[in-house]
Amino acid sequence: MMKAKVSIDKFVVEYTDVPRSAYYALVGKAVKSGELFKQKFYHEGYGYQLHLRKGNGAYLHVFYRNWSEPKGVSYTLRLETRPEYYFQFKEVLDTLRRNASGINFVSCDIAYDVRTSMDNVMVIPHDGRRKLREYKGTRYFGKKHQRKTNGHCKIYNKRLELLENQNKVIDHELTRIENVHKPEKRIPLAELLQYPPEQNDDYLAAVITDWGTLPKKRAEQARMLMKVEESKNVSPYIRKKVKETLAHPYQIDFNELAREAWEPLLEELCGVLLGQQEPQVQERQLQMAVTNTVYDEPQEENDSKNVGCVDIGKYRILRDNTRVRKLLNQQRMTGLFGLEKRTIDTWPILFSSA
Repeated sequence: MMKAKVSIDKFVVEYTDVPRSAYYALVGKAVKSGELFKQKFYHEGYGYQLHLRKGNGAYLHVFYRNWSEPKGVSYTLRLETRPEYYFQFKEVLDTLRRNASGINFVSCDIAYDVRTSMDNVMVIPHDGRRKLREYKGTRYFGKKHQRKTNGHCKIYNKRLELLENQNKVIDHELTRIENVHKPEKRIPLAELLQYPPEQNDDYLAAVITDWGTLPKKRAEQARMLMKVEESKNVSPYIRKKVKETLAHPYQIDFNELAREAWEPLLEELCGVLLGQQEPQVQERQLQMAVTNTVYDEPQEENDSKNVGCVDIGKYRILRDNTRVRKLLNQQRMTGLFGLEKRTIDTWPILFSSA
């Protein structure tokens, strides 16, 4: 089985029943602290959007009030950022948790890194309607407007991306396969570790480092599937035969990789979002994943990749008692209704001072 390192990129959660006053207070604090980078208002999707940014580059996207929700005094609030950045916005997380009736997982991007060039990495969708696209050297399955939908996939040269965006040089080829994981139903964050993603149903991924081991004709057909125009001429029958040939021993098992990495990657993050523990690392490197899980690599190599990381041990994720939390929240909100008119009146002032 091919070696791969698994990490989580963007991580999205939703807070239910967040009062408007709590949202306005968040805006006011962001303006006062200088963290309010950008604010927008839309007439579709989420109406209010804030983009917070700290001086070290850590960011947090905030989306409030989905227009599909009925008019009321509280609405859904969504957060989106990289896992390591959540730890730097702990005050925001604590405030939202105290004012919300629940926290649900929405989606995340799961990255699988393999030490080889893109020419050796092949991804074939099981759904023939997912067409291959290419833009600036990156291969995509899924259209641009489907970027946040389940199963959207992109394959790109991670070595080049590190060099261009971070000026970081690595001495080996590195290709990243990045898949969006977005369950059909919201998963309570307290239960998330019980539900690792299963992405083998969406794609067959394979790494062929020695193309000479494949029959010549099959190798030609496989290479055709990696090119946008030529892939259009490959029949469903040939596509099926290529997948059968690559299923063993070239396949990357997404399900097994994600299952092994899921808890180590997300355990600490879920604990902080749920208020069940304090961050164990006071200041995180901005590009560091929550943890590094290396599949099928010697233990000593795995250890060397985690130098400087903290061993946080294990703790229990408690189940959310939504009913009790909602009752307590309603009692809290009673005292907030008197502030509603005042916060609405100050809303234009907050925006004009940004």
